[in-house]
Amino acid sequence: MQNKKIYRYTNVELLDQIKNGSSKTLVNQAQEELDKRDLSHLELNKLEEEYVKFKAYQEKRKNEPLTREEWFNFFFWSFLQPNSRWIKDNFSESEYKRFRTHGFDKKLRQVREAKIYGFIFWFIIATALIFFVLPKLGL
Repeated sequence: MQNKKIYRYTNVELLDQIKNGSSKTLVNQAQEELDKRDLSHLELNKLEEEYVKFKAYQEKRKNEPLTREEWFNFFFWSFLQPNSRWIKDNFSESEYKRFRTHGFDKKLRQVREAKIYGFIFWFIIATALIFFVLPKLGL
């Protein structure tokens, strides 16, 4: 919900902001916007149900592991660090930011692990190249 105007929030996002907002100003703005929408009692009950589902889904996503494809991307492209100077837009950086923004703690831990294994992998490949292949080529 970053860089999003309060009037563009969904009802569920407004309710989440009201219940969990860290800024008193933003909580008040969310409450005012929800009041402006003039929801009936039935709609408010439905909104509460949707909010419970939203929070359950959000919690489930926090604990999901990386997919195999994501893990291999971070493993093989481990040298592409977020905030690297020579690459401005890459998969690693955008995914890493998304995981951090949405609080996917398990995925962040697995990303760090995959990157460490990736660095080790590339180090072994480079070392093998230097010590075994280059001397045989006469370089």
